Amino acid sequence: MDQEIHTQQQPGWPRSIALLVVAALMPWPLMLNQGNWWAFVLVTVAIVAALRLLFGPQWTSYAGLKLTRTHALLTVMVFAVAVTGTAMLLPHIYATTGLRADASSPEQQFGFLFQSLNEEVFFRALMIGFLAQYVRSALVISFGLAFLFAAAHFVLYRYSNPMHLTLSVASLATLLLAGLAMNNLYLAFRHIGFSWALHAGWNVAWLPAAFYDAATNEHLHEPQIFNRVLGSPTVVAMACAAAVLGVLLVRRPRVSAAGL
Repeated sequence: MDQEIHTQQQPGWPRSIALLVVAALMPWPLMLNQGNWWAFVLVTVAIVAALRLLFGPQWTSYAGLKLTRTHALLTVMVFAVAVTGTAMLLPHIYATTGLRADASSPEQQFGFLFQSLNEEVFFRALMIGFLAQYVRSALVISFGLAFLFAAAHFVLYRYSNPMHLTLSVASLATLLLAGLAMNNLYLAFRHIGFSWALHAGWNVAWLPAAFYDAATNEHLHEPQIFNRVLGSPTVVAMACAAAVLGVLLVRRPRVSAAGL
C-alpha cells in the first residue's frame, strides 16, 4: 500500500516564497562562462540566508539539512563511494559513446558540490515539502516531481542554451529515473544527505570536464554530453535499478511514521 506523508506545521506562504527565491537563484550560475564554480557557492550562501530569514531557527529541517551524526558520517561515505564508482565507470562510457574528456579542475569540482546541494534543497526538500501540503501519497509526489526534474532539464537546454538542443528520450529517461530515486531517498530519511551524496558524487566526477568528440575532436556542449553520457544504455540501466530500489525503500511501513 502507498504511504501517506505529513508536513511540518508551517503557513504555506513561507514555503511558496522559499520556492520562488531558490528557483530564481539557481539558474544564473549556468549562464556564466567556464570557471563559474564560485557562483554556485554564492547561490548556496544566498539560499541559506533566505531560508534562515523565512523559517527561523528550524530552517535546516525545511532545507533537508537536519542530519544525525550517524547519517552525516554515512553521507560522507556514500559520497566517496559514488565518486569512486563513477570515476571507474566513466572510461567505459566514454569509450562506448565516442567521447574524450579533459581532466577537471579542483575548483570546478568544488563548485559542483554546491551546484548539487542547491538542486537537492530545491527539488527534494522544498518541493516535496510544498507538494505534501496538497498531496498525501508519497509515491505520487515522487513520480510527479521526478517528471518535473527531467522536464526542467529539457526546458533549460532546449530554450536557454544558444544551440537550442533537445535532450534525447534516453537521457530524459535517466533524469526521470534518477530523480525518482533521489526523491525516494529524501522521503525515506527526511533529509537530503544521501540524495545529495549520490547526486554530487556523480556530477563532480564528470560534469566539470571539457568534452570532445573522440573522432573529430569537436568541442561538445553540455546538452550533447548529456545525450551521450546519460543516454548510454549502461547509465539508463543503472538509473532504472536505483529507481526500483528507491520505490521499495519508500514503501517501507515505517515511512508513514516520520514527519516532513
